[in-house]
Amino acid sequence: MTFRYEGAARPIQRTENRVGAVAFTRMGRRIVQVAPGLLRIEQRLHIPGVEIGTDVAGPACIYAVVQVRRGSVVYQHGEAGIRAPRRFALFLPPFGIVQASLERCDVRSVAVAFRPLASDEMPHHPVLWAGDWAAPGSRLDALEGIRTMAMPTNVGRGRDPASLALAAKAIIDREYGAPLEINRIAARLQVSPAVLSRTFRHHYGMPPVRYRHHVRVMDALMQFADGAAPAQVFQDVGFEDLSRFYKIFRKVTCAPPGSYRPATSRIAKT
Repeated sequence: MTFRYEGAARPIQRTENRVGAVAFTRMGRRIVQVAPGLLRIEQRLHIPGVEIGTDVAGPACIYAVVQVRRGSVVYQHGEAGIRAPRRFALFLPPFGIVQASLERCDVRSVAVAFRPLASDEMPHHPVLWAGDWAAPGSRLDALEGIRTMAMPTNVGRGRDPASLALAAKAIIDREYGAPLEINRIAARLQVSPAVLSRTFRHHYGMPPVRYRHHVRVMDALMQFADGAAPAQVFQDVGFEDLSRFYKIFRKVTCAPPGSYRPATSRIAKT
C-alpha cells in the first residue's frame, strides 16, 4: 500500500507591505511513500514577513536538501543564530529538534524520512552543511549524503540544555506512546508543571506538550508509511481516542490523517 498527500499552496498568515497591500505566507507540501517505511517530503515556502519554523524528527531520521532562493534562514542554536547558506543539506537524527527564523524568503526542500538501523552511522545531533546536493530519493541517498558531508555545523535547538529540560525530553522520547501527562512528568522530576514547561520551552523553543504532539504525529506518519491505517495507529502513538488524534494530527501537519491514502486515490488538498 502506498500513499500520497499533496497540499496546495495555502495562506497561513497575512501581513501588509509598505503600500498597504496584503501579502500571505504560503506553504505547499507533498508527501509520498516511495517504499515501505520511507517517506519523501517536498515542501515550498513563501514568507513575506518573519516566521519561526520548527521541525521535529520523532523516532525517524530526516535528511533534506534545501535551497533558499530569497531572503534568509537563521537556525537557533541555544542563544546563537546560525545563518544557513543558499544551498545546503540538513540532517535530523531521531528526536532531533531544529528551529529557524525565516525572513522574507522563498525556500524549497526535498527530504526523506526513515527509521534508522542500529548499523547506520550518523550524527547524534542535527547538523547542516553547505553544498549543491542532489535531491534524495531513497534511504541510501540519505546515508551517502551523510557519509560525504564536509564541515557540518550543529544546528540543534537545544545547546547545553539544563538537566531538567534534558530529563523531561528523555522521558517523552522513551514514553510518548503511553498516556503521558506533563503534570506527571513534572511530579517525577519534583518540579511544578509551570517550571517544567518554562524550562523546556527556553531550551527547545516549544513547550513539552507541543513537542510530545510532534513526536507522536511523526511516529504516526512513519506507521502510515508501513501500511497502517489511522484507526490502527492512534493508540500506539499515545492517544486515547481517535477524535483527539485527528485534531492534533491536523494541527501539526495541516491535513487530516485520512489525506494519507493509497497513491491511486484522490489527492487531498488543504
